[in-house]
Amino acid sequence: MKGFDLMTPGWGRPELERETLRVYDICDGCRRCFNLCPSFHTLLDRIDEYESATGKLTARDFEQVEQECYYCKLCYNHCPYTPPHQYAIDFPQLMAAWKKQRVAEQGAGWRDKLLIRTDLIGRLGSLTAPLANWALRTPWVRAIMERMVGIHRQRWVLPFQTESFFAWWSQEKERKPSKKAKRKVALFSGCLVNHQATDVGKASVQVLEKNGIEVIVPEGQRCCGMPSFDLGDTNTILRAAQENYQVFQPLLEQGYDIVVPVPSYSLMFKREYLSLNSNEAMEQLGAHTFDICEYLMQLKREGGLSVDFPHQPGRIAYQIPCHLRDQNIGLKSKELLELTGAQVREIEKCSGHDGTWGAKVEFFDLSMTIARKAVRAIGEEPVDLIASDCPLSALQLSQSRAMDQKASIPALHPIQIVRDAYGLSS
Repeated sequence: MKGFDLMTPGWGRPELERETLRVYDICDGCRRCFNLCPSFHTLLDRIDEYESATGKLTARDFEQVEQECYYCKLCYNHCPYTPPHQYAIDFPQLMAAWKKQRVAEQGAGWRDKLLIRTDLIGRLGSLTAPLANWALRTPWVRAIMERMVGIHRQRWVLPFQTESFFAWWSQEKERKPSKKAKRKVALFSGCLVNHQATDVGKASVQVLEKNGIEVIVPEGQRCCGMPSFDLGDTNTILRAAQENYQVFQPLLEQGYDIVVPVPSYSLMFKREYLSLNSNEAMEQLGAHTFDICEYLMQLKREGGLSVDFPHQPGRIAYQIPCHLRDQNIGLKSKELLELTGAQVREIEKCSGHDGTWGAKVEFFDLSMTIARKAVRAIGEEPVDLIASDCPLSALQLSQSRAMDQKASIPALHPIQIVRDAYGLSS
């Protein structure tokens, strides 16, 4: 049985429905993903209502399953039938195909088109940071935004920084790189780190340089394209892949590795670009891309990582982002945190944020319901810090705890904790 290929030209709704029913029949018999996300709750409930007659599924059923998918990709790793199995099931890609089909049939609203323009939103937010942050904190403004834009008034948003990460770097790069550098790294920061979670980028640079690694942040890099999956907009993702490859390819030829501090970005470079456009260029890009903690633990294995940590972080609840779990690299962030002397307990629960999905009015409550599973797990034992490699997951966990009136605990990226454990100034 051949799986559905999102890149196959010329497919339409009849082909998509046939492939979807094939997949849903297999899901009905397996049910391994029954507790992963709202999409599978809805799908299996509907199948049970129709007594396993998947042919009775309606257009509304197809749409609800698709809209409740926020591309966490956990089902891909859980599924025993992914390629090269003869069933060749790729459920996340199937959902992306349905998003593409829905937009083709119904069009996309201006809110959804705007929210995937993360580069533009970041630039505007940084340019108007004091005003933008005031607006995001002001209840009556948020109420207007909810009515006009469809962004839930209670959704916490990372504040925009007046100094972007690129602006900070442009001052830092005046320093001459060490002639004794053992390795060379080109950092991909992405929209979130560049305009909001800037300290994550700074901490990445500081920790890499602490370990004698030459770091550059190349100009011209653009949004990784992950938000475009919300509309099934594969053309925009392919353009992002090509433009980012053109930025980093000359550096790869010079011996640089690509290091990425946010899992969604590294997943795009490692896997998603290649899945949409399998060629030598994308293979080269993916082969030389590393998550920041993955890279540092590789350095540790080679004996090149400093383990002199004068400050111990204490007890940490570490939430593993879904897009990091999908990379199948193990618990590198947990291992790195443990080197600092921290006591680390992993939380393998989805935060339910997913960038734009959890910000929308229609999905906010569902998003917070998903987050409470992780929050309950965090609360099982006392902790001093919460860690997550995804700044949005960290924000989601903080908001969920606040809504449940739990004590405030700092939620940080592991690289920020490692920077502080080294005693480096933020």
